[in-house]
Amino acid sequence: MEMPLKDQLFITLVKLRHNMSFDFLAQVRGIPKTTLIDYFWKWIDLLYAKVGFYVKWADRETIFQTIPPVFKSKFPRLTSIIDCFEIFIEAPKNLLARAKCYSQYKKQCTVKVLISCGPLGNMNFLSKAWGGRASDIQIVRESGFIDQKYHLPGDQILADRGFNLHEDFASQCSAHLLTPAFTKGKSQLSALEVETPRKISSVRIHIERVIGLMKNRFTILKGPLPIRCVQSLKDESIETTLSSCDKIIKVCAILTNLGPSIVFKD
Repeated sequence: MEMPLKDQLFITLVKLRHNMSFDFLAQVRGIPKTTLIDYFWKWIDLLYAKVGFYVKWADRETIFQTIPPVFKSKFPRLTSIIDCFEIFIEAPKNLLARAKCYSQYKKQCTVKVLISCGPLGNMNFLSKAWGGRASDIQIVRESGFIDQKYHLPGDQILADRGFNLHEDFASQCSAHLLTPAFTKGKSQLSALEVETPRKISSVRIHIERVIGLMKNRFTILKGPLPIRCVQSLKDESIETTLSSCDKIIKVCAILTNLGPSIVFKD
């Protein structure tokens, strides 16, 4: 007998939330493991295709009308905060693939994703997953994030000091990328160079809170993801090439956006 649709969805959400093994879930439900895996991927595909619009870039009027006052006083034209996060994966058997996935920062094989959130903490952009070896700068440049369809002249984007892309944003879309000042090569920072990073850090911390919220709510993102989730597959429904982990990450972001905001308007 086929499992009711609501039970199939429930099992999918349990897998995302607690990352229990398919063997355990199949035993609890009393169905073959292969059947349960089919249910899981069916619902991941459905959620990705049908409710993907919950991760979208809001129009400029909505962003500026809903920006919290505490942020507006510091960055009146703030539209996004960006960062990259990593997810542990199983080490590929292929040595070249393993080299591309090895993260010097995590000292383990990972995939890395660029994420952006709006002033209210809603995720509005996700890149495809990259091997952990890729630099943050490379991912931003090749993800399509620096584009006039997202940014207008004068828009402010906050990032960590490692995102040294000020000229890229200025030349391609006339937006302002704001990062803390570098201390390297300077004996002492000016008063302005001390105060500005404080303002940036007090707002930029929200992207780290969003990432932490999503990973804590859906522990499947803490990994390690099986290597079959990282392999790219041709998705005929949307005519693009995605890895299974791209869909899992997007679905987790969608479900996180459906919850309450981490930022509250004063």
